[in-house]
Amino acid sequence: MSDTEHLNDTQKYILGVLRQVVRILEELDVPYYMQGGTMLGAIRHKGFIPWDDDVDLGIPREAYERMLRQVAEKLPEHLELRTYQDQTDHHYYFARIVDKRYQILRMGSLEHRLENIWVDLFPLDGMPNSWLPRQWHKARLLATRLKYHLSCFEKVNIKRPGRPLVERIVIRVAMITRVGKWFDTRKQLDKLDRLLKKYPPERSDYYVNFMGQTSYKFNELFKKEVYGRKTWYPFEDFSLVGPERYDEYLKSLYGDYMTPPKEADRNAHVSRLVGSGEEGVA
Repeated sequence: MSDTEHLNDTQKYILGVLRQVVRILEELDVPYYMQGGTMLGAIRHKGFIPWDDDVDLGIPREAYERMLRQVAEKLPEHLELRTYQDQTDHHYYFARIVDKRYQILRMGSLEHRLENIWVDLFPLDGMPNSWLPRQWHKARLLATRLKYHLSCFEKVNIKRPGRPLVERIVIRVAMITRVGKWFDTRKQLDKLDRLLKKYPPERSDYYVNFMGQTSYKFNELFKKEVYGRKTWYPFEDFSLVGPERYDEYLKSLYGDYMTPPKEADRNAHVSRLVGSGEEGVA
């Protein structure tokens, strides 16, 4: 049996994209770290979480901006960089490199939609070093993120397991009132962009990934030493870089991270592979 025979088709395709993305980042001398469920999978499963369907990488802001300028010319024809500033229907703040040949049906939101298989690229931003300015900055980020999510509410994953009560109430109110029509997605993303760039990491003691799945709790805010030195971890049949103090990182995000969730709480993206872009969608 090959090292990747246990993977489903979606994971095999994503792994192929990931290999190419990492190779290009290394060619461009762009540092990266596994984030969220990708880092968890590396530690708990030595690769993909069995029910996961994507890969998350974080890149310090300065290198992230350079990557956005340089990566397109390195990508093969079947891969494409997506950002919210381009002319596609990419509505996320963070960038994504997609494989145009394959599609996933996303079913967790009000609006079912097809998306190309992807690798997500998150900027790692700085935060104020002093406590009080940091709390004010957090509040502004949270308010803007909420307005952004309301503006594209039909695309938000409302079926994600484990949402706290306050989120479920906000979702219910948004569904009834359609309050999102009051906000423009692009304007809110532009405001988020300005806020996140306000404190460059090179002048900050912190890294924050503010656009991760649960990062509104600021559980992805760490002192830089948590990321530490370049540290490699096995991931399927090769290795990827992740935070050096992985235990501290994963406990902040998941608590008892070595215990898998109940089956009902898995597949948070509520998606399935439906076919390739070249052959048409089944």
